[in-house]
Amino acid sequence: MSTQQEAIKLIENLNNQLIKITKETTSTRDTRTGYEKLKRWKERASKNISSKINQIEGDKLSKKRKGSFRMGDPLGNFTDEAKMYIGFLDALKDELTNYPDDVLERAVPAQVSEQKVLESNTIENNCVFIVHGHDELNLLRTKELLRERWALESVVLAGKPGKGRTIVEKFEEEAQRASFAFVLLTPDDVIQKNDEEYSQARPNVIFELGWFYGRLGREKVCILFKEGTKIHSDLDGVSRIQFKDSVTEVTTEIEAELIESGLLTK
Repeated sequence: MSTQQEAIKLIENLNNQLIKITKETTSTRDTRTGYEKLKRWKERASKNISSKINQIEGDKLSKKRKGSFRMGDPLGNFTDEAKMYIGFLDALKDELTNYPDDVLERAVPAQVSEQKVLESNTIENNCVFIVHGHDELNLLRTKELLRERWALESVVLAGKPGKGRTIVEKFEEEAQRASFAFVLLTPDDVIQKNDEEYSQARPNVIFELGWFYGRLGREKVCILFKEGTKIHSDLDGVSRIQFKDSVTEVTTEIEAELIESGLLTK
């Protein structure tokens, strides 16, 4: 990997190349050649960023697609796409300038040998299941962390089609794909018992937590515990990551768990 200054210099060079292609194409209005140059630039830039800065950032550039289209305006479409890449480079340069370790030292998905893949016909390597209750905001934050920071696929039961399955069948079939599970324990249900009132996680969350303990083992399951949730007595003493309002508060601890599990590597 490059140093901070080397990485910034690479981004500046790529940006200059892109600006040159854009100016040439705007001047000649030859969008066929322009698009071919843009395609080759993108391939080269993605490869360089992956090898010299961070694989995740290179993958982000490689997967970028322009969402809009101007009917009858090929030069406008070309310019829009080039501007999208320039915006990506500007944002990456800004992050390298202000938060270099977040980019250069970021953990990346671990590579799995072909033999290891063949040994399991159900579990998918970089697939993480998220068990959750009613805290939709922290569910979304967890999904975004996995996707944007570490390029990991997440599985959320509610987002999968039913296909005529019962809830239990749907859960078991989707959950079998995962090689790791995060379990969000949040204060969803208010319980009144005698003179005591407290909040605890939904029953389905506890059920799914137990299922993953049995399926993957405790070392492949991580509890994300929101303050204010009463812990079930069966889980008292089990290690967990505690946060106050947002799971983003404990990004470093989450990354450490993923590295320890083998899903990420430094």
